Amino acid sequence: MRISHLLILITVWMKSEVKAQVTTPTQTIRGRVVDAESQSPVKGATATIEGTLFTAMTDTSGNFVLPGIPVGRQRVQVSFVGYQIYLSDYFILNSAKETDLQITLIEEKKSLGQITITGTRNPKLPVNKYALVSGRSFSAEETQRFAASANDPGRMAMGFPGVQPSRDSRNDIIIRGNNPVGMNWRLEGLDIPNPNHFARRGSSGGGITIFSLSVLDHSDFYTGALAAEYGDVLSGAFDVHFRKGNQQKAEHTFKAGMIGLEFSTEGPIQKGRSSYLVNYRYSFLDILNAFGINLVDERERNKFQDVSFNLAFNNKKNTVQTNIWGMGGYSKENFLAVDDTAQWKQYDDYAVYENSTLMGAFGIAQTIKLNTKSFIKTSIAVMGQQIKWVDDTLTKQQVATKVNDELYNNNRVSATVSFNHKVNTVVNFKAGMYASLLDYKFNKGEWNYTNNSFKPNVIMGEGNSWLLQPYLQFGIKPNSRILINPGVHSMYFALNKQFVIDPRLSVQYRFSAKTNLTAAYGLHSKLLPLGSYFYQSGSSFPNKDLKMMRSHHYILAFDQMLGKKWRFHVEAYRQQLFQIPVVDNIDRTYWILNEMEGYANEPLVSKGKGTNTGVDLSLEKFFSKGLFMIASFSVFDSKFIPLDGKSYNTRFNSRTSASWVGAKEWKLKKNKVLQAGWKVLYNGGVPLSPLAAVQNGSSRQPVLDETKPYSEYTDAYFRTDGRISLRKDKKKISWQLALDIQNLFAQKNIDPLGRRYDPTTNQWTFKQQSGIVPVLSYQVDF
Repeated sequence: MRISHLLILITVWMKSEVKAQVTTPTQTIRGRVVDAESQSPVKGATATIEGTLFTAMTDTSGNFVLPGIPVGRQRVQVSFVGYQIYLSDYFILNSAKETDLQITLIEEKKSLGQITITGTRNPKLPVNKYALVSGRSFSAEETQRFAASANDPGRMAMGFPGVQPSRDSRNDIIIRGNNPVGMNWRLEGLDIPNPNHFARRGSSGGGITIFSLSVLDHSDFYTGALAAEYGDVLSGAFDVHFRKGNQQKAEHTFKAGMIGLEFSTEGPIQKGRSSYLVNYRYSFLDILNAFGINLVDERERNKFQDVSFNLAFNNKKNTVQTNIWGMGGYSKENFLAVDDTAQWKQYDDYAVYENSTLMGAFGIAQTIKLNTKSFIKTSIAVMGQQIKWVDDTLTKQQVATKVNDELYNNNRVSATVSFNHKVNTVVNFKAGMYASLLDYKFNKGEWNYTNNSFKPNVIMGEGNSWLLQPYLQFGIKPNSRILINPGVHSMYFALNKQFVIDPRLSVQYRFSAKTNLTAAYGLHSKLLPLGSYFYQSGSSFPNKDLKMMRSHHYILAFDQMLGKKWRFHVEAYRQQLFQIPVVDNIDRTYWILNEMEGYANEPLVSKGKGTNTGVDLSLEKFFSKGLFMIASFSVFDSKFIPLDGKSYNTRFNSRTSASWVGAKEWKLKKNKVLQAGWKVLYNGGVPLSPLAAVQNGSSRQPVLDETKPYSEYTDAYFRTDGRISLRKDKKKISWQLALDIQNLFAQKNIDPLGRRYDPTTNQWTFKQQSGIVPVLSYQVDF
């Protein structure tokens, strides 16, 4: 009786399995496996879908194909004798699009013996193999998974350790108490101008990044002590890569939502050897504004559009890879006066502005395999950015008086060459050079309240200058436990003939496969925002010879893998800034890195200092069993020192910040997946400088009490975001419906960085940040 029951159960189970196999869509996973140091293909490596019998071997070009894989969350493991085992993060395999993985294996000098790497690899290790600390990789799917990220890597980064949030409508990346101007944006191996719509003048933030998630490959985000190849940076970096289109078949994606429309297409140019990938976005925020729907502010009107593309070509032997890539975006923002002039009670009611930004980049990159140990990579690109900003005040008859007029053009031609060589299993190195011809035009005029006239050319400059950055980076593995990455970066700025040398060093000791301790040091240097060199006083430019801003970074990090799915990480850091421009007056406390945007408009000297000291803690659960989570907490102290030698709070000394992000997935019937996500952001409040007791009459520019800079704090910032989505896979089509809600509980946060001085009341005017902002979107892949 029991045997018959068992046979019946087995028969029923087998039928259900067959039915499931028939009804569950499948897809193909492709990949290429190369040596991390030499980029040589690894032949004979084994690629396996974790937890299944799906297996494939790499061919002579390092390629593998895994067909017929059930859609859903999958994870790939790659192994080969003499190399560390590679284990990917969980990724979504959908029925409409193949997944193409680019996998690098790290060779070991010898067997790790008692150290077992299998199943314990951190899937968030940076793409750049020389980055041992303060860095992590991220994917397009992960960015989308973060609640209310608006598909923007900048907004996603606010959920990472060491990054403090402060505003709802901006993606300014404030790292460890540093000004966002210290950020470096890099695309396809080249530094680029601020790649944001509604970009800040002379800074790195904006409203939303120009490139779409549809074109992004795995990329890196850093918060300090960068590898030697990164220069012109003080705080951190986004190192962004475009992915290649599918070389086997055409695939498409269409997105529609409250923010706008988006379409991307990819496919082979010559099957198996070349591909195209193109994406276009058009926002209709202005259309929503016309219907009274305002996602930012009821008095703001916004619109933007952008395009990104990547064309990839391989020769027959796969020894030469060529990429032609580009991106471009346009955005415009208007801030309107209060409609009813009878309600005009303060300056902000009739103060208006118009801001427009235009940014584009076009480049060609080529990687040439020289032999089994060496390759060389070259890139050249032309880039440009234009930012216009005009402030007016209106009379009740709608007559405008211009009080501020700014036009900044920041163009460049950049080229880079790097030589990578794997000496042996112990030593490898990378040597390279960045060369950029910076072409610029800056002009700023403003209203002079003393004589009631408009003063042009407060900032005025036009010309071009070379910026050269050679570097050398070594990777040394004396044994399986120790990694040593020494390097040096140098910079030469032809405008004022400034030259610096920045040494870098990171050392990691692996106690076991799950535990490591890393110490790192780096000296970092950065140019001033270019317009600051061209402040004009009479016929001279007193800031033209200012030195580069510099910072020592010291980091000690402890990393512990807790089983296969959890990671605990703690980093203690100390940054010592010097040569920061300040006013040459012992009674003044102006420090240029307290300015959120714009350029210096008075004479400065490079004698200021500063420190950032703190600890970042994080607990992360990698995506498994339908759940991922990152909980982080930071405590820090950010100070600056002007000429009086005293230490004061910087503008970004919030003292504490925290975040908790995550998502949970449930598999439903008929190949559906329900996902719920959350994001909780907190910082301890933003310090502000109080107003001086005596002001300049009706001047719009307030006089601050410089004896007490940044001594008053706003209330703590706290916000909760939510996300819910439903994904379904059919045979050749996949769709997703999502609702993201920013500020889910309608928390009333003050906008400290958006305050305005009201000369009629001699007080600050504060705006509240966004209330509940729902964003509905629909995506279909086919």
